[in-house]
Amino acid sequence: MPKQSHLPILGEQIPRRASSRGRSFCKKMTLLQGWRVLGDIPNIPKAVVIGAPHTSPMDGIYGVELALALGLAVSIMVKEELYHLPFRTMLDWVNVVPVHRASATGLVKQMCDTFNQRDKFWLFIAPEGTRKSAPSWKSGFYRIAVAAQVPIVLVAFDYDQKAVIFYGVFEPSGDFDADLPKILAYYRGLKGGNPNNLSLPLKNL
Repeated sequence: MPKQSHLPILGEQIPRRASSRGRSFCKKMTLLQGWRVLGDIPNIPKAVVIGAPHTSPMDGIYGVELALALGLAVSIMVKEELYHLPFRTMLDWVNVVPVHRASATGLVKQMCDTFNQRDKFWLFIAPEGTRKSAPSWKSGFYRIAVAAQVPIVLVAFDYDQKAVIFYGVFEPSGDFDADLPKILAYYRGLKGGNPNNLSLPLKNL
């Protein structure tokens, strides 16, 4: 059972936000809302972080809020078309990485290059790819982790406990079909903020 903490202290190797702007406010908000962090946040400099179940737009709000409260620098991908003024300043503040979806080099190659260019980098991905009831989990998160040779950090949104749970580090073997059932098993029993939108793989558990 993961040990309980409202907001744990980050390890020295974990990427942190350069600015503490808004951190105090977000700490107060998470406390008032009753949200907390369960489990140990892995003290590693690079990782692909996956969050599930993704069933509600509130997942992103609570996730960003907790990351800001912790001072944790977690990056997300956005289409390059969105990465321009007036959105660019806001997107930089939440640590987005613009990607060229039509690039011949491919999304996996772009993110692998980003990992190689940075000393510390956590990339967050929602493996279901949508907050609606997805028929499957997309393999992009796994292929990026394998190509960049970084571990996968497993994170869950548990609305029953009002907690973001860190399940630990998963080292991919390179065989997605073999590893996916092992990853899914960590999320057994979780319903998300909107159980009707739970992805089929999690429903089947």
